[in-house]
Amino acid sequence: MDYLPYFCGSLYDWNSLRSMMSHSGIPYSLLYVDLDGTLLRTDTLWEQVLLLIRRPWLLIGALYALLKGKGSFKAYCLRNAGIPDITILPLNEEVLSIIHQHNEAGIPVFLATASLREVAYQVSQKIPGIAGIIGSSLELNVKAENKAQAILEHAKGKPFGYIGNDSSDIAVWKYAKGIFYVGSSPSITKKLLKDHDTFTIIDGGSKASFSTYIKQIRLYQWIKNTLVFLPAFLAHTLHSENAILLSGTFLVFGLMASSVYVLNDLIDLQSDRLHPNKRKRPLASGEIPIPIGLAMYIGLLASSLIIACIFLQMNVMYVLLGYALATTFYSIFGKLIAILDVMILAGLYTMRLIAGAETVHVPLSKWLLGFSVFFFVSLAFVKRYAEILTRKESRIRIPGRGYSAGDGMILLIAGLLSAMLSILVLALYINSDAVIRLYAHPQYLWVICPAMLTWLLQLWFLAYRGKMHDDPIITMARTPMTYIVICIIVFTVLAATV
Repeated sequence: MDYLPYFCGSLYDWNSLRSMMSHSGIPYSLLYVDLDGTLLRTDTLWEQVLLLIRRPWLLIGALYALLKGKGSFKAYCLRNAGIPDITILPLNEEVLSIIHQHNEAGIPVFLATASLREVAYQVSQKIPGIAGIIGSSLELNVKAENKAQAILEHAKGKPFGYIGNDSSDIAVWKYAKGIFYVGSSPSITKKLLKDHDTFTIIDGGSKASFSTYIKQIRLYQWIKNTLVFLPAFLAHTLHSENAILLSGTFLVFGLMASSVYVLNDLIDLQSDRLHPNKRKRPLASGEIPIPIGLAMYIGLLASSLIIACIFLQMNVMYVLLGYALATTFYSIFGKLIAILDVMILAGLYTMRLIAGAETVHVPLSKWLLGFSVFFFVSLAFVKRYAEILTRKESRIRIPGRGYSAGDGMILLIAGLLSAMLSILVLALYINSDAVIRLYAHPQYLWVICPAMLTWLLQLWFLAYRGKMHDDPIITMARTPMTYIVICIIVFTVLAATV
């Protein structure tokens, strides 16, 4: 029978070992496989916790259940969050390959997990090749020594192999005849080398790199926070002192926005995994574990609030808190409500303008507010339109959103109308008394209207043709017209000022 030979005293990843497979006797007749972090690149209990976050009022009960013990907590999560959709959870393909090879060799494979039996059973029904399960109950958490004893009783004296990923699995490996470790922890590897002559290391997926974390917090999205500089620029007060103050506002809004992106990805795990591109995000793919994601969210949020308390004025702090509440509401509830989600997104852009004006005590023009509302509503509509355009089933609801693919025409019309209204407000502003007082040559500013209109229509044109990235910011960055329009606006404003 074809299978993987064992190697002594050396560490091999599964890919290299597969090429060395040969006909060899397997020293065991049963194989047990751990679930969380081994067969799955995620943890089902943490997945359930994220499902609870969508209904925050249930978290109080979760904390109470946790005080009563882990078994009670698992049971509470099962009752209130249900079982995550196993079919979309990230799987370890190498472990699946091992299961398949054991099946071909006639060796039964069993799931042995600390997750509740109900969860284990659902996994066994969805994953081919699982002959049976060992799982936790309300009374007994099947982990470490408890798992070892449960496997020994189930095996009834037969030699067995075990695939695990955690230090708690050392208790099981102590009795196993076949040892498979999924991961790269130096301490676990050292322990296995000390206690066992032969074992196999399976690629558990590379650890998240620094660039992975940068990708997760979407640092490129911080470009939106340059809006805080706009009120001072338009009021001709963007001197060095104000620029330093606004840089602090830029930083805290960047940290806050990044915290929300992490929270958003945590809550959207299920729907992101159904998306052809978003499923590759670090959290959705399992590259960054859920607990680390939650720690990132808390750390970024706390950093933003602490820096704001120390360096910024209370008026700016109030705007930041309003932004935090609005984005949290959007992540948990708002994105599920059609049209309201677009209005919230537009409002978040406008909050940046308000924060910039409050930072340097610049009166925020009603014209600028009017323009920003319609302009940002149009950008929010184009984001939603681009998302649903990828769905060809005309009446299928988009996962994690309040729209179906058949809503595209409504979004297209509403977005184009918002774009036109924003240019109309801009034209009225250029013709107002406020402009005459601020600019020596206000007639030059009319150049901005066709430039902005061209840019907006080109953006919608790309979306209509299905050429827009899931994230409009990336599309904007790749569009030459974006930089042309920015240059036109800057030079026009300077020319009108002199």
